[in-house]
Amino acid sequence: MDIASALGVFGTGLSQHARLLTLASAQDSSLPEALVPERFSGREGVNELYAFEVDALSTSTNLDLNQFIGEELTVTLLQADGSRRAWHGICTEAAWLGADGGTARYRLLLEPALALLRLRRDSYIFQDKNAQDIVTELLADYPQLRFEFDVTQTLEPRAICTQYRESDLEFLQRLLASEGLSWRFEHDQPDEQSTDGQAKHRLVIFDSKAKAPDMPGGAELRFHGVRATDSADAIDQFAARRQVRANAVSISSWDPAQLLAPGAEQLSSLDAGELPALAVYDGGGERIASASGQPEQVSQLMLQALELDNKVFEGEGAVRQLAAGHVFALTQHERYADDNRFTVLWVRHEARNNVPSQVKKTGDLIEAGTYRNSFGCVREAVAIVPRAIAAPQAATALGPQTAIVVGAPGAVATTTRDHQVRIQFAWQRGQGANPGGIAHDTDAKGSAPGDDSSGTWVRVAEALAGPNWGSQFTPRIGTEVLVDFIDNDMDRPLVVAQLYTGSDQPPYAAGVESGANHAGTLSGIHSHNFDGGGYNQWQLDDTPGQVRTRLATSSAATQLNLGYLIQQAPGSAQRGAYRGSGFELRTDAWAVVRGGEGVLLTTSARGAQGSGVASTQMDAAEAVRALQAAQELGKVLGDVATKQNALLSKEAAKAQQDLLSHIDPKDKGKHDGAVNGQEASKAQSGARALDAAQPVEKFAEPLVLMDAPASINWATPASTVLFAGEQLHWTSQGDAHLTAAHTLSSVAANAAGYFSQNGGIQAIAANGPVSLQAHT
Repeated sequence: MDIASALGVFGTGLSQHARLLTLASAQDSSLPEALVPERFSGREGVNELYAFEVDALSTSTNLDLNQFIGEELTVTLLQADGSRRAWHGICTEAAWLGADGGTARYRLLLEPALALLRLRRDSYIFQDKNAQDIVTELLADYPQLRFEFDVTQTLEPRAICTQYRESDLEFLQRLLASEGLSWRFEHDQPDEQSTDGQAKHRLVIFDSKAKAPDMPGGAELRFHGVRATDSADAIDQFAARRQVRANAVSISSWDPAQLLAPGAEQLSSLDAGELPALAVYDGGGERIASASGQPEQVSQLMLQALELDNKVFEGEGAVRQLAAGHVFALTQHERYADDNRFTVLWVRHEARNNVPSQVKKTGDLIEAGTYRNSFGCVREAVAIVPRAIAAPQAATALGPQTAIVVGAPGAVATTTRDHQVRIQFAWQRGQGANPGGIAHDTDAKGSAPGDDSSGTWVRVAEALAGPNWGSQFTPRIGTEVLVDFIDNDMDRPLVVAQLYTGSDQPPYAAGVESGANHAGTLSGIHSHNFDGGGYNQWQLDDTPGQVRTRLATSSAATQLNLGYLIQQAPGSAQRGAYRGSGFELRTDAWAVVRGGEGVLLTTSARGAQGSGVASTQMDAAEAVRALQAAQELGKVLGDVATKQNALLSKEAAKAQQDLLSHIDPKDKGKHDGAVNGQEASKAQSGARALDAAQPVEKFAEPLVLMDAPASINWATPASTVLFAGEQLHWTSQGDAHLTAAHTLSSVAANAAGYFSQNGGIQAIAANGPVSLQAHT
């Protein structure tokens, strides 16, 4: 039996002929058995999925319910002028309600094709698209769904818009609400043609500036009692309902790229009576941008959403053409003679055919052969904005997640000036999914390209960060990172840490199954250069009694080792043999010690005091005392030599005195006054108070001072050159011995003198003459 005859006449007397309600297949396909609608009820509304229940009678008590599911059915309602109004919907539920006397009752639930979106749950990232583009891409996966846009407001592109573990419907509703976009459904009427294979109802997405269409069949609806003899439908109840609502909006945001906090304020112009300003403040982080006047647009939409319920009108009647999202003009009402145009927000329909049946009645007992409705509306001038935009933003992230850093093909790292990287989550599906990932079921490319086009640039958090200072460790491609989300918003990811994995182990791995000969005493930083052949390293070893630090680079095998020195390969976590204590600075290249204001090399120890040293940096007391002793010896012997008319250099003695004065804190070798705001005096012994009589030492000239309480040795198998541009003063409190394996030559440009106080002077030539000559 084809659909026309199946829903037409029954041998038992059931018929759809001349009925108030009829039921048919919208796509002219065949139903399993003839059905006659007995009752129709349901609700349609702006920003709502309509849902209509149809109770239908059949002579068959054993229909296969599965054959109704997914079928688009059409319910028509006979109107006062003899035409029919149609509603179309996908049958999403079918149930058997009972049978009696050879007649069975079935209940069918009809919903829009958009309801199918709640059945598919996905995780997907839309990139660099505005809301209209995203909706178009999403609904393209549902070819039977018809939709159109009536949008003139600016829709800003979104770097990313993430659907995460949401049904397509939940995501769509959240996205549209965040932009202040509303939606309604329109149904093809019997005299309209639609595209084959597509639903006979369409989704219309519109903004607050869109003009709502007039009611089908004419905008004017009269306020009048409903009587069966009337030739036109009427509204018989209509009343206003006011409620207290917030009447102001303040929003603030944050733009990290510009270090700006764009915001806006809006105050309602509606009469709030004696109420003060009741503001809704939303400091929603990066919810709004600073460009294109978006703060003002968002705040205005939020205020309009709050104002929507300020004054709502509710009514009842029997106007069969009433449709959500459409405008009507109320006539014959004494209170609304002028401002009488209203936009319908929702309608609840109820109709019953006059069909005799012995099956127990269900649902509301509306009078057979009649239609009634109730509805809500607002004045036409009131903007229609989804209420959700004014609500606190719902969390879309369930907690931190891990991701893999991705980047340009063949690169080691891909980043930006602002320390950002690209990441890809394990749940992203596509042609470049993470290892072990899968392809997307509807999009070949998916949202996992696996390269620097994945997602958006994500900031990397550091332990320290500021204007041109802080730490910087850029995650490299392939690194697993821990990602958190600001305000639990999936569209605002932030890399907060880098993670080791089963394949990427720490440089100083220790503990269970590591094979290391310690329990985890090594810590620090170990990096690899981009080609993997070199490294930089800062290592801390906290082994009890063997504490050490190493600062090293593979370039010229350069290392600074401090503390307890052991053997350890750069890329190994194994602690090796003991090598010594103290510090070691070594390199295979050049080395230099450079001090712009002086250098002190000494082996005179200073005792530790707490975590510091009981001394100052340039404390050279031992060297000062040694030089003072040398000066005293030189003076004593010089005085004796002078009495004997021996030749002496007063300039050399003066140079020695100058040197001593430059390092002696009792002379010039000290800081005068404060240094960078801090008094340059030592603390008193055993106290924290400063002792003005003990200045902090410093060299008055950029000289090099060497000091050792034991011995100093200068040795080389090659040559040593000693040069003084002015004076050379050499003093020994013991003996001085000068040996040359070949020739010893002493040359003076002016004069030379030798003086001995207690012994003589010997000149012995073992195999040649001794010659003293004077050429005058």
